[in-house]
Amino acid sequence: MCKKILFLALFLCAINNLKAQNLVNLSGWVAGSGPITGFETIGDLSENEREWGIGPQGTQVVLWKGMPSGNKNGDGGFDSDFYNIDHQKMYRFSIWLKKTNSHDGNSYLGCGHVNHLSGEPNSNAYFWLGDLPELNKWYLIVGYVHGSNDPSTESFGGIYDGVTGQKVKTITDYKFRLNYPATVIRSYLFDDPNPNDRQYFYGPRMEEVNGNEPTIASLLNIKTNQADAYFPGKVGIKTKTPGEYDLAVNGKIRSHEIKVESTASTWPDYVFKKEYDLQQLDAVEAFIARNGHLPEVPKAKDIEANGVELGEMNKILLKKIEELTLYIIQEKKSNADQLHELKKEIEDLKKK
Repeated sequence: MCKKILFLALFLCAINNLKAQNLVNLSGWVAGSGPITGFETIGDLSENEREWGIGPQGTQVVLWKGMPSGNKNGDGGFDSDFYNIDHQKMYRFSIWLKKTNSHDGNSYLGCGHVNHLSGEPNSNAYFWLGDLPELNKWYLIVGYVHGSNDPSTESFGGIYDGVTGQKVKTITDYKFRLNYPATVIRSYLFDDPNPNDRQYFYGPRMEEVNGNEPTIASLLNIKTNQADAYFPGKVGIKTKTPGEYDLAVNGKIRSHEIKVESTASTWPDYVFKKEYDLQQLDAVEAFIARNGHLPEVPKAKDIEANGVELGEMNKILLKKIEELTLYIIQEKKSNADQLHELKKEIEDLKKK
């Protein structure tokens, strides 16, 4: 009982830490219209609405919806309140976005009052603005603001596919101004003339990058253990170069079972058919003497260079076992014939 209570306490603590890490106040993020605590609307009130819908993980959540009126200005979205930060540290900004109907207008994710990584000031900073790669699909937009004294000029931000988890685009990072105490997260739909378009916003986050923030993988929450999980592209685990393989793992794999598909036409039962041309043992012996391995079995240096294809290798090994079985049967018949002849000769000698 004590163990259960301790586990529950640790679990609740982990949840609270996860929520506390996000500086953005989402307490007012409820169904309705107009501005709410922590957020100011962008565009007309008629262009902003919050409603229940299906979020990026397939669950019912409250979504912020941008609805263009056709005036091609701000067409939905928000500016958050300013939140206090430590300008010497790095912070991560993220939001889920989904666009429907058309690619008109531009989607935005930005912050405020920062410098470029080169040090030049920017009071109207956007990590990214543009079209999402596909309509009717959730994408996680992630941007970083580096510490004011951070010499790095590399951008780590990106756009992540909500289905595959792949980073499909690198976006722009910024740097905090020296001694600047606060920043904002803002996300919009802008300059969209099409009143049938919809832009959906979900889960805005702003958090210090200190090792306690949720990983990108946990934000994406790709359910690789689900039976309906689907990866339309190549997947690399501990490798960024899967090459020709759909799944490449640079490490060990442990499994209760591995199933390799095959077909009846290629499975070596054909060895037992009458028309199968079984090599004579003398020919096999000569091949081994010349090559140092069985016919059709890969050389050791080829295995070292290219690895082993499990399905193909199992077929080869089974074929050799079946051929060996035929050799044993032939040898048994030959021995039986020889024994029969020997017995006949002995009987003839006895008669003489």
